[in-house]
Amino acid sequence: MMSLPGVFLFSHYVESLWSTPPPLVDWSCVPTLVLAVTLVVVVATALVARTAENKQSTRLPGPQPLPFLGTRWLFWSRYKMNKLHEAYEDMFRRYGPVFVETTPSGASIVSIAERAALEAVLRTPAKRPYRPPTEIVQMYRRSKPERYASTGLVNEQGEKWYHLRKHLTGELTSPSTMQGFLPELNNICDDFLVLLDFCRRSDGTVVGFDQLTNRMGLESVCGLMLGTRLGFLERWMSGRAATLATAVKAHFRAQRDSYYGAPLWKFAPTTLYRTFVRSEETIHTIVSELMEEAKLKKQGTANDDAMREIFIKILENPALDMRDKKAAVIDFITAGIETLANSLVFLLYLLSGRPDWQRTIRDELPSCSTLSAEDIAAAPSVHAAIYEAFRLLPTAPFLARLLDAPMTIAGHKLPAGTFVLAHTGAACRREENFCRPGEFLPERWLQPMTPHAASLVAPFGRGRRMCPGKRFVDLELHLLLAKIMQRWRVEFDGELDIQFDFLLAPKSPVSLRLVEW
Repeated sequence: MMSLPGVFLFSHYVESLWSTPPPLVDWSCVPTLVLAVTLVVVVATALVARTAENKQSTRLPGPQPLPFLGTRWLFWSRYKMNKLHEAYEDMFRRYGPVFVETTPSGASIVSIAERAALEAVLRTPAKRPYRPPTEIVQMYRRSKPERYASTGLVNEQGEKWYHLRKHLTGELTSPSTMQGFLPELNNICDDFLVLLDFCRRSDGTVVGFDQLTNRMGLESVCGLMLGTRLGFLERWMSGRAATLATAVKAHFRAQRDSYYGAPLWKFAPTTLYRTFVRSEETIHTIVSELMEEAKLKKQGTANDDAMREIFIKILENPALDMRDKKAAVIDFITAGIETLANSLVFLLYLLSGRPDWQRTIRDELPSCSTLSAEDIAAAPSVHAAIYEAFRLLPTAPFLARLLDAPMTIAGHKLPAGTFVLAHTGAACRREENFCRPGEFLPERWLQPMTPHAASLVAPFGRGRRMCPGKRFVDLELHLLLAKIMQRWRVEFDGELDIQFDFLLAPKSPVSLRLVEW
């Protein structure tokens, strides 16, 4: 029933509508007209959609779009923004392994979790593959030409992307670079273990483990990119490190909300857009300071060619604008911190349920503290655990692509330019692709069980647009897991709360136990 104030207001409106003398220009019909037009549009859309369904249109299955909203209304009502990985799992159950969403502008986004379709999309050869840009990053960086000569390696396309990739990623993706960095990475990992030991309580509990992994990510990525140690693993975290970690979290969440939320930020400086700008500027300021400090540092490991190789070669490359050099270092550091930290938390959480596999890892490792590439290669259980964690909890559960040629998927012909989300994470949890897909079974990587669609595990992407930090994150995870298992076994109580912050991330704070063997 209508409340008493509501009745009063409604009766007052009716009385005013009929009794007020007409003004020079009569606007009284405008609200009614707007409502009528909106109603006609909604009804017409519903009728068109119903008619199309009755005629067995070639439109892919998927949620029903609404005028001006597309299917984004689902993320504001049925689903939670920070649980989008669960939302997509639900939509695959509702609509099948291939379905379509609609953006507020009317564009189609095709989501795929079917193996043949995924392989067709991800294996399509292209010298300059197109990837949908993150619009909020693109818009902001184009508005700051004094800072950015381009929108960055992640967001550029075509020839510009190819130029950046050619001149920025060669050293980062080189096996020899990783081999040269391994001795210093051993030292960084050892310092991380010292920090963990300091933070452990008497029962082995480490509160805020995820925050410590962020510091580890920051120290190691800066060590690789800037060629110097910056002290983020000291016992007491500096305010600058905490500020940078907070800004990186806000940066990824703002990207998520800009994509799945209402696109009002495109037309006005909304709270979302201002939050993104603050995070981007904070990251730019702090990383710029770190770059200057790294250039000025003259002693210690900063003079080690193995550590300074990437940084110096980027800075000295005459083919790159200085603004692109700085943006590249900023983007590498930002992405590396989150990817490494989240992957380590997921890995240890999953391993906590397999104490037998933890012992297997420990038994395969030597007792020495400095581990070589040969030592790691001689412990296949380490690799198996990491790739099983990538299968179950990849930080990037889907990959975005723009088709550069028409393609037929699930019997539907998609035109060139179609936006596709390749849900490799969801596909890895389907029974037709992996035996007992919901279980953490590292042994499947040593003695494959049928089915075993290993090619679907793509935590760093595929092809030419693969994450250039793949070798680094992969090496560091192997080294960290080996060193932790040498010293402790991992225990975890309850379920880990996982949320979607544009990457999959554990909800902070995370606590676990590191127990002496």
